[in-house]
Amino acid sequence: MSADRKLIKFGASTGFTVVLEFGNDAEMTEYRSKIENADLQCENIDNFNLLFDEADLFMDMRSPECRAQFDIEDWI
Repeated sequence: MSADRKLIKFGASTGFTVVLEFGNDAEMTEYRSKIENADLQCENIDNFNLLFDEADLFMDMRSPECRAQFDIEDWI
């Protein structure tokens, strides 16, 4: 995985594919644990491009606005 991009992709309980980008490993690991504890498939991905890759929802969790709008409990 690229050292500067910390991305996870998971299949939400809603059936949507969600990609989250984080600023550090600790936050990424925290979210990944919540997702996996809900028995959902989650994977680290190396890269994501909004124009070429497929996801129903992409959230840049480095942004305070995105963090405020995204509640992981709604997706697991």
